[in-house]
Amino acid sequence: MIVSPGPRPSLGRAFGETARLIGKLHRRALADFDSDFPTWMLLTLLKEAAAPLPVDDVVKELDRRLDLAEPETVQVLDRAAAAGHITYRRDSHPATAELTEAGTDHFAALYAHAREVTDVAFAGIDPAHLDTALTVVLAARERAAAAIQ
Repeated sequence: MIVSPGPRPSLGRAFGETARLIGKLHRRALADFDSDFPTWMLLTLLKEAAAPLPVDDVVKELDRRLDLAEPETVQVLDRAAAAGHITYRRDSHPATAELTEAGTDHFAALYAHAREVTDVAFAGIDPAHLDTALTVVLAARERAAAAIQ
């Protein structure tokens, strides 16, 4: 395992710097597919839902995950619909969005590419250490979310 020389950073600093670097890798992978992070999160959300999702739920969830306001979410929906990746039914009551078959295929290819690009950061690290790190990160996320409430 490669460890930087010098004093160890605080856990918060290490989390922040690591998230920033892995985020750069992730954005690079998305750019290879002419995509961006808000679109990635929309496709992820719709893949997780596996059924038409009310647009109000999409707006609330993207706001929760990304602090993305409704007007920006609508722009992401419009772009994804124009690309043929989602069906966006504004005239339905309630308005809904869902992945198209082309969107499902696109997301599968995009996901595989993003994993390939970002997994470089974890190559050679013992899987047990990665599992422990994930446990710590999830516990910290839970505590931070509770503190914000």
